[in-house]
Amino acid sequence: MDSEIIYAIGGIVVFILIIIFTLNKDPLRAVKTKQQKRDELIASYKDMLQKELDLLKNDEQARVIKKSFMLKKINDELAMNIFIDNSEIKGIILELSKE
Repeated sequence: MDSEIIYAIGGIVVFILIIIFTLNKDPLRAVKTKQQKRDELIASYKDMLQKELDLLKNDEQARVIKKSFMLKKINDELAMNIFIDNSEIKGIILELSKE
């Protein structure tokens, strides 16, 4: 009888510990919307493009060549992304080409 009480108390303690650890987990991170992810992606590409073009401030011809190369590279990267369709790629590239 005493061992049954000890096992029951041990089971209750383990159950309470499981509940406490489950409730104390980090809260779920907010899920980003598709538009937020797209905006972050565009911002990162704009930053990358701007950094590369800032190095060539004085040479306009080199800037044009570098920009077209970078836009082709970005287009290839976006084409590999299964979550972005072709119409979105065109919009992103148009947006980046205005920089």
